Parts: sequence; C-alpha cells; structure tokens
Amino acid sequence: MKTEIPQTPFLPFANLLSKAVSPLPQRELKRGECQDRSGKKCTLCSAHKINYDDEYKIKNAALQEFWSSHGFDTALGLLVTSPLGRNYRVVTKRKAFSSSGEVQLGLIGTEEESAGMNPVRIDKCMIEPEKHSDIYRCVEEYLRRREFKEAAEAVNYVIVKGNYSECTVIFNLAVFDSGMRQFINHLSKHLTAAVKEVIGVFVIVDEKRSRYYMPQQQKNQKHQLQKIFGKAEIFQRTGAKNFLFSPLSFSQTNLSIVETFVKTIGECLELKMQDRLLDLYCGYGVFSLSLSDSVKSATGIEISGDSVRDAKKNAERMKALNCKFIQSDIDEDNLERIFSSQNKIGKVILDPPRNGTKPGVIEIIAAKKVERAVHIFCNIDLMRVELERWKNCGYKIERAVPFDMFPGTNEVEMMVCLEKN
Repeated sequence: MKTEIPQTPFLPFANLLSKAVSPLPQRELKRGECQDRSGKKCTLCSAHKINYDDEYKIKNAALQEFWSSHGFDTALGLLVTSPLGRNYRVVTKRKAFSSSGEVQLGLIGTEEESAGMNPVRIDKCMIEPEKHSDIYRCVEEYLRRREFKEAAEAVNYVIVKGNYSECTVIFNLAVFDSGMRQFINHLSKHLTAAVKEVIGVFVIVDEKRSRYYMPQQQKNQKHQLQKIFGKAEIFQRTGAKNFLFSPLSFSQTNLSIVETFVKTIGECLELKMQDRLLDLYCGYGVFSLSLSDSVKSATGIEISGDSVRDAKKNAERMKALNCKFIQSDIDEDNLERIFSSQNKIGKVILDPPRNGTKPGVIEIIAAKKVERAVHIFCNIDLMRVELERWKNCGYKIERAVPFDMFPGTNEVEMMVCLEKN
C-alpha cells in the first residue's frame, strides 16, 4: 500500500504572517531586550516588534486566510489563545560561539537548514522565562573566564528544560574527558548557587558537533547522557496528572496551553469508556495517559526508547493499568503489525514531527476504519498534502482548531479531527 505523496505548491503560512507584520511600527524595547550589545535587534521572532494582543489578532486573521486559500470544506475555528503570550517557552537553547576572542551564547533559528547558523547574542528573550536568561548569563560569564578558555571551546550548546518554577540544564559538549568533567562540576556548583531554580545538571556528548542541539537518536541507540547534579527527571503537570521524563525525551515548549490542548483532543475524539485509543508519536505519554480515564485502553507508540521508558514509568506511577507503550518506528509495516496485534481500535491520535507522516501511515489507519482520528500538525504547510490523503481514503474534516502553541513565531499547532464519510 505504498503511496506517492503529491508535491503540490502552495503559499506558506509564514509568508502570509510576515506580510502582515512587516509594515507595523517597531515597539519600544527595554535595555537588553530582543537586541545585542550594539543595539541590533533579534528578528528570529516577532516579539521584538509587537505585543501579544496585537500579534494574536494578526495571526488569527492570517490563519483564516491561509485556511480559506486551501479550499477546505470545514470552517476553521478561532485561534486558541496562549495563556502566556510571552515568557512561555520551557525548552530553550543557546549555541556557544566565539566573537572577538570571547565565548558567547547565542539564539539560533529553528529551521533545519539554518539551525546553528548566525547565533544572536541577547540578554533577554521575550518568549522565554526570565530565569532562563539568568541561567545563560551566569554560564556565559563563567565560560568567558580566561583560565577556562580551552574548556569553553568544547561547549556546543547549553539547553534548559523544565517547568515554570524548576529548570534542568544540559551541556552539549564535544568532549568529556577528566579535565572537562572537573570543569563542568565546578560550573554546576557555580550555577546552582547563583540560580536556585536549577534543580538538575546534565552532560550529553556530541563529538561531531552536529547542527542539532540534541543529537538525533536512532532506535536502540543510547546517547552519552550523564547526570552531574540534582534530580534525574524533569517534572511537568498537565491537568490533574503529574509527569516525569528524562532530559532526552521530547517535551512541549508551551506548558501554559497544554491542558486546553489535551482537553480539546478528548472532545474531538468523542471518547467513550468502551473505546480503544491509539496514540502515535506519543512521547512520554502526555496525551494517552491524560485521556486514559475516559477509555477502555490506550496504546502509545514512539520510536524514542527514552520516551517509551518514561511513558511506562508514568503509567506505573499513575496506576494506569489500561495503558501500554511500545517502542517502534511508525511506518506502514510496523503499523500494520500493531493494528493486527490489538483489539479493534476506534480512535487514533497522530502527533508526527515537522516532516509529517511516512507514506502508508494514514492509509493503514484509514483501512482499519477507525471512527475518528485527531491529526496534529506542528508544520501546517503540510496540511494540504496530508489531508488530501485522508480525503482519498474516505475521511472528512469534522473540526479544525488552531492553537497558538508558539507565540511570537510564524508557527501554530493545528488540530484536525477526521471522521469516516
């Protein structure tokens, strides 16, 4: 059942949004906010230019135009506002780079082609929590010390993950020999003394200095992650559920909107106690475990071994006996085996990465005649192609809801509920 994915040209959403934002006047910036030492503005997002209320109105209008231009039959819901329009990102990063003989930590783009290129050094990023700025400032000052010049050159990235009250810091290093271990131990003590919210420090080794701040993990591959200090897991709360996960697991960047997001998934799927739910690309189990009380059973599938281990531990802590998690790539062949090994699955969640689903994935789900599916797009420019595949398989859009998961950026999260014709 291999299918060719048509390459249909269309106007990217980012173009529509940029066209609307570009003519607007520049807002007044405070010292160190969205700019480097020379006063050059960071333009990686629009938070440097407009406030969130104005941005929301513009983004919602651009989304409606984008949706209309694609000719979808179903009306698009209003953009769900983010409770935190600024200071919301609980996953942030900085690339270490050299400038005028000094090591600096700079913001980088999110696109694969530009990630790691042309880092921008600023004091305060408006879409990040203030404590993250304190962490990066503290680390940068330490790296600039003359006696640490050689050690500082081994730092690739500094990553911060956590929630709105606690932070875990991960150092991506090119080498981690005995000398670097001593250096990181001292830096960890300095950092945790200066920023009390830091409750964990880790090191991950990337000898190739790849452009990815977290090296790409293949199935059955183990990263060289080592705990230096503090708690081994990161804590996040969604609704009434408490989750723990390792620093290597994928996690949502905007916690302020996740509870509403999960609730809307449940509403779209119209879950009933007799339902069997399949959660594809499940991460550490946020969706399936949050919705497990409303279904007979839930099965999560994820390629990352770290995330699957975290999901299983979370299920055990919650005593969610109706949930199980499987480590597997999500492709046509594996999905066929998974469906064949399960009792009748009626509801499905798909939350694939930015490059979308593999050929055959949508087609297998449709062939199993599931009642409803929620397909989540973090890259909405893929919607036209992916939704055409659903249509060709006999499914229609029942509801579409955009979420402002990434305020300040040209990205939104689109939730599309599909049902069989």
